[in-house]
Amino acid sequence: MSDYKKDIAQGEWKPNKLTLVDEATGEVMKEEPIYVFKPENIGAQMSIDDKALGHDGFTILSNTQTGKIALMMESTKCEEVEEALALFDKDLEKVKSISCDMSPTYLKVCREKLPQAQRVIDKFHIMQYVYDAVAQVRQRIKKELTEELSKGKQKTKKDKEILSDLESLRRCRHLLSQSAQKWSEAGKGLMCQVFEKHHELKTAYLLSQDFKRWYEIHNSYKNRIFIEKDLFSWYEKVEKEKSKEFNQVVKMIEKHEPEIINFFNLGHTNAKAERLNGKIQRFISNNYGMKDKDFALYRIALYFHSTSIY
Repeated sequence: MSDYKKDIAQGEWKPNKLTLVDEATGEVMKEEPIYVFKPENIGAQMSIDDKALGHDGFTILSNTQTGKIALMMESTKCEEVEEALALFDKDLEKVKSISCDMSPTYLKVCREKLPQAQRVIDKFHIMQYVYDAVAQVRQRIKKELTEELSKGKQKTKKDKEILSDLESLRRCRHLLSQSAQKWSEAGKGLMCQVFEKHHELKTAYLLSQDFKRWYEIHNSYKNRIFIEKDLFSWYEKVEKEKSKEFNQVVKMIEKHEPEIINFFNLGHTNAKAERLNGKIQRFISNNYGMKDKDFALYRIALYFHSTSIY
């Protein structure tokens, strides 16, 4: 704590301020703190992501090649993030690709402030969306089975079978987001049992694995036309199966198709940005949490602006 007080007393550390002005009146509306602002950390490949610290939302712009933070600000609002990025001025021209999730805020920020950069929607967020669709099928089946249970206290033979089935569906939850090659022998037996009873869940799982294979980086050797053709073939499979959960997945992918397919150009993901989020969280946990917010942010800014995070 002594260094913290000394740095503040000597003016060696304090957050930069983003001043937000009413364009019509010129009145200062508010000031948002920017805890890390390092133009020298801007590079060719960047990632932008949000991070909750305590009860506050932060935007973090990091360099995926060096692992250093270029910007950390206490806001996730589009206009405010755009204003902060504008402070980098011509340094933003160095950015050739920018990875983000499907957040409308960050997609708009990237379009407006990094028009020359290739936008890549993070693969891991897309895959999570796909696995969520499988989970929704599982939950729907569980709900339908639960509704078939007798209302009275006395359990029938059918009730016992349903309860056993519900237990199997509970146990298979995590296996549904794994490749079959990773299943243990016990896991294979469980999934065989579940898929035999619930063909719809098996279909959903197979659709997710087909999409995962399409998304493998080794497919980047293919011409973009063939990558798109393979994706359209997957759309057709979904349409044939008439899965309402996966129809929603298709709509989402179609909406962001160019940015998703850009993954194959560089293999650029937000995995390192997500790893940064985890590392910051562990840093906070190991350093007395966020009870003293200013001190916690001082420590984070001091450590992560100059240290490689990967």
